[in-house]
Amino acid sequence: MFYILDIQEKVGVEAQNLKGDTAESIKEKLEEAHLKEENGVFLGVTEIKKLGETGVILPEKPYIYFDVEYSALFFQPVANEMVDGYVTEVAEFGPFIRIGPVDALVHISQITQEKLIYNPEQDVLASKDSTMVIKDGELVRAIVANSAISDERTRINLTMKQEGLGLTKLLKKKPAAKNTEKKTENKKEKK
Repeated sequence: MFYILDIQEKVGVEAQNLKGDTAESIKEKLEEAHLKEENGVFLGVTEIKKLGETGVILPEKPYIYFDVEYSALFFQPVANEMVDGYVTEVAEFGPFIRIGPVDALVHISQITQEKLIYNPEQDVLASKDSTMVIKDGELVRAIVANSAISDERTRINLTMKQEGLGLTKLLKKKPAAKNTEKKTENKKEKK
């Protein structure tokens, strides 16, 4: 989900934006330029490893270009990865869950086998018996079904249908196997 990638590229900085510390100016430019791309959501430069000593000015280009080698932190959800997140919005077609720096959709058909009903007045999705109520701020556990992140669009779909997924407050903890074994041993000793 989160990973660091080493990158080498030429970075163009406007002359008026060059400050006393060239590396800091380049870091700012990188963080402006890389928001969403094929590597996922760009979260920031972690380290500038190597910086060309001199910049190059190209004809008819208003930038000074530097060769830069740097490390950057990215967020890229992976299919079948388990994630925890908070509900940020509830819509008729399903809730949006904040995972990392983005919101992902759990379509209403991917929440549970039960039929859920959207209540627009309370802005919640609820089961008929109200044992499951999904509202803003609820913590959920889900699995990434698929994702596509690009400059134009971020689309991440989650599922909560499998056992062990859903509203974390409703997830049941299974009893430890050790307790069962001890009870069986105690019964044998009493006989």
